[in-house]
Amino acid sequence: MSPMIGPTPEQGRELALPGVIAQGGRRGWTAALVAGVLFGGVTLIIPALLSREDALGFLAILLAMIGAVYLAFVLQDGRRREFGIEYVGMVVFTVLAMVGLAREQPMVLAAGYLGHGLWDIMHGPRGIHTRIPWWYAPLCLGFDGVLGAYMLIRFL
Repeated sequence: MSPMIGPTPEQGRELALPGVIAQGGRRGWTAALVAGVLFGGVTLIIPALLSREDALGFLAILLAMIGAVYLAFVLQDGRRREFGIEYVGMVVFTVLAMVGLAREQPMVLAAGYLGHGLWDIMHGPRGIHTRIPWWYAPLCLGFDGVLGAYMLIRFL
């Protein structure tokens, strides 16, 4: 049996990146960061329409989900050391989400989002070596930064 080249029908097609992101380099990194900021801004439409309590619930669930994304990358990566690191990261961000929600402490959630932004920039050649698309860390950094700032502005 010959191996399949490219995505299987179950996987679908690869994500087509905007040209400036696809070209990489400093401009691509900056464009990915800006895209993350825009995605974060659009996401904030939901909690902006919710009551304080419901917004905290939504943002806590989202933080826990965000914390698990790198686990998906590392499961595809397959290396044990990176799996351990990403698993601990997932647990930390899930605990922050649970504590922030259970104790109604939006600043714990803000710390979680801003901390996840730092987690994002730790991925790369000089940090955590989980294989991720190069553009993912700056995109997620922009997203996390916007959500963390929102938490500080709305709930302070």
